[in-house]
Amino acid sequence: MIQAVAASGLKLSPYQLERWRAAGLIPRPGPGTLLRSGNTEIYTPETATLVAGLLTCAPLCRSHDDLALLAFFNEVPVPCEPVRTALLKTYFPQYTKVREQQSEELQRIPAQDRDEALPEYNWAEAAAALDMQNREAVRQMRDNLRRRRDLKRALHAELDERVRGVLIWLNAPALPTHDSVFMADLCAAMAFSGPPDQSRAAWLLAAHCHSEQLAERCVTSGRERLETFLAMTDDDLVILREQVRESLDAIWYMASEAGSRHFELESPGMARLAGRMLVEWTTARQAHPPGSRPAQLLVDSLRSLWSLCSADAAGEGRAVFQRRTQPRPQHRRSKNDGAESAGTSI
Repeated sequence: MIQAVAASGLKLSPYQLERWRAAGLIPRPGPGTLLRSGNTEIYTPETATLVAGLLTCAPLCRSHDDLALLAFFNEVPVPCEPVRTALLKTYFPQYTKVREQQSEELQRIPAQDRDEALPEYNWAEAAAALDMQNREAVRQMRDNLRRRRDLKRALHAELDERVRGVLIWLNAPALPTHDSVFMADLCAAMAFSGPPDQSRAAWLLAAHCHSEQLAERCVTSGRERLETFLAMTDDDLVILREQVRESLDAIWYMASEAGSRHFELESPGMARLAGRMLVEWTTARQAHPPGSRPAQLLVDSLRSLWSLCSADAAGEGRAVFQRRTQPRPQHRRSKNDGAESAGTSI
């Protein structure tokens, strides 16, 4: 194996090779990994491709978990077990942390207010408090609100409170479209008729929240999410990777104002983000129609918001808005694509 990758200009040490074998990243010599050529046994091309891919990603990674995820999302044929282990480690501690933060924010709401409001509103208020930490999106919403004539001289604190109000209802089960005051704030905060580069982060945060409002409302626990993830097949794992990559490409396409159709996933941090998106989608897809894809759901959610915010205002027009938010055509197809709808319905 060391000689095989050396022929491609890559350097592999015996120590590195053994560590990867021990971590399950590459198989040990045996049936399926070796081919006989005369009296000599050589590694299969698939195994050589795997090792070459790991060597390309390894300089960026500090752990085997990061290496497994970065290689996996860059379509290196990594065995599924170390990928599953890395996904578990990157998602569930973060999920627990977020739930704890939401509970802390919930406890900060005065008891009298909690008792008077519906539980769904209280949780929406707690979720909005966490979304307020998205500084770029909040700044864009605040700046957009300030462009409204009656808010031109509003204090920073008042604008933040209006942003918080928008985020509360975006995290609620449904938008109060009958509330003219809220809808005016939402329309101003989104600024769909303004320069896109001043609202992209706000759009993406709002679209993510609104996509959950468009789904079937259901409550899950950490245990249920874990059971759903563990029940996922190896083929399903590959299909979900393609859907996550497609979603990242769609987000990047919108964020770059149609400047780039493909997001280069080239860091462990981005691989961990993609991994959390994948595990989240294993549960979230149950709330959407069979065959739904997260990229299309995001774009549909953004268009739904645009429609709501443009109902009584002169916007840029549906055709223009659709052109610059259209997800890129899928350019990667796997042998499993034919079974995709069946694989994403549980």
